[in-house]
Amino acid sequence: MSVEFRQRSAGDLWRMLKRRKWLILLPVLTMTAAIGYVVYRLPSVYESTTILTVKPPTISEDVVKSMTNADLTQRIETINQEVLSRSSLEPMVAKYKLYELERKAGVPTELIIDRMRKNITVNLEKTDTEKLAAFRISYRDRTPEAARNVTAELASKYVNAQVLDQQQVAKQTGDFIETQLGEKKKALDELEQQRLGIMMANVETLPENDRGLIAQLEGLRKREENLSKEIQGLNNEKSRLYDNVRSLNRQIQLVEDLGQKDIEEALVGGQDITKTPAYGELVRRRAELNAELKKLKLQYTDKMPMVVDTRERLNAIDVEISKLRANASRIVADAKKSSDRKAEMQKQSFVIEREKTEGQIGSIDRQIELKKGAMASNDVDIRTLEAKINTIPSVAVALESINNQYQTAKRSYDDLLKKKNDTELQLNRDKNVQGETVRVVDVANLPTSPVAPKRELLTGFGAGLGLAIGLFLAALFEIPRLFKIQSIEDAKHYTGLPLLAAVPPLLTHNEKAWLQRSYWLKVLAGVGAAIGAIPIIIMVLEFSRVFERAVS
Repeated sequence: MSVEFRQRSAGDLWRMLKRRKWLILLPVLTMTAAIGYVVYRLPSVYESTTILTVKPPTISEDVVKSMTNADLTQRIETINQEVLSRSSLEPMVAKYKLYELERKAGVPTELIIDRMRKNITVNLEKTDTEKLAAFRISYRDRTPEAARNVTAELASKYVNAQVLDQQQVAKQTGDFIETQLGEKKKALDELEQQRLGIMMANVETLPENDRGLIAQLEGLRKREENLSKEIQGLNNEKSRLYDNVRSLNRQIQLVEDLGQKDIEEALVGGQDITKTPAYGELVRRRAELNAELKKLKLQYTDKMPMVVDTRERLNAIDVEISKLRANASRIVADAKKSSDRKAEMQKQSFVIEREKTEGQIGSIDRQIELKKGAMASNDVDIRTLEAKINTIPSVAVALESINNQYQTAKRSYDDLLKKKNDTELQLNRDKNVQGETVRVVDVANLPTSPVAPKRELLTGFGAGLGLAIGLFLAALFEIPRLFKIQSIEDAKHYTGLPLLAAVPPLLTHNEKAWLQRSYWLKVLAGVGAAIGAIPIIIMVLEFSRVFERAVS
């Protein structure tokens, strides 16, 4: 019979918490003190912010086309990579004496630069029309002066880099277009040379020569038709000879089959000795001797003369039967040799006839190959004439194509020349700072209060962590008690019997005093352990630098 587990009431839970109050309270005090000590020793982190905007062009877009929003955004992203590079950030570390503790501790420069880069925030701010209006630069450091100085220098780097980048892009564009102009001019000259080359290379295929070439082509095609007919006749003769060869092969196979049939008949007639009278007589005598031998073995031993004589006569009969079979095999072999000689003579005559026919086929094959060679040569001549004839109308087309290409290249050259002029105007605009420029509208501020660490929040986190540890320890001690009868309610629930009387613990005065002293000794031991754990936790937290990494 199983008993349902007794559910604890809120009063029971409160008594459990009260009973284990020191297990809960001491971890809370320990973690709060340790984490609070570490957090309040952390250096304060200050953040400085500056705002930069993109100034529109100061000249009309009718003169020089301004950049699109996508181009400007891409340019800002490129500048962002340049400003946040190691070559840009490393000089600032030494200039403003940043991260001195880390540098004295021997931290690699790469890690210091990565940490500085993480403390820099660049946020692009856009309007409802998705046009780039401004972007914000923020930097965090342990001193407000360093935060402001680094933020201001980063802003100046963005301003200078944007101008230099625009000028560099315009110059590279101008150089690229200059190179393209040279290539287009070279292409124009090459097209003119091609036009002259086509005219010189097609002197023999001018339109007035087309009638003579067509007459030659008709003659070659007539010759090709005659060669094709001759090859067809040779192929027909070759097919007839192949039919003759197949007929001879069938006759040879027929001769071989008839010879094999004669041999099989000789085998059937010569090897079947069971139908001969001599074989029947020997079998009858062997049966009689076997019966006689069985009777003798029942009366005498194997060494008796009568038994030995009967066995010898049986062996003699077996020898006679073997001789009959050998004689039959010899008769069959003689018949086979005779049949083979006859078949070989007939077969040889057919083979000679077949070889003669195959020789005729080889001669026809050679004639066909000669005809095909002549036909191939004739085809080459035909293709050559056709190519020449086809070239006649293509000459005019080629010249027209060259002229069209020349005009297209000329238009492309003129377009590039116009783009070159536009690029020179763009370069002059960028040099005079009349195009889109980045300017500082809100200079880097000197922060007055730190943004990190959140000491109260982190200390509260330590108290919560200590509470969780205390509740866990209390649960370790209380859960085993739940499976034991500890109170009058447990006895009533698990036994199902009415309670008649309850006997309280009967302790002497000394026992009660000892229990009181042991309780306070345990409390003092727990307090000592908690106090001793505080410096250990502090050392672990300072060594791992968990909070310093989280807030810096």
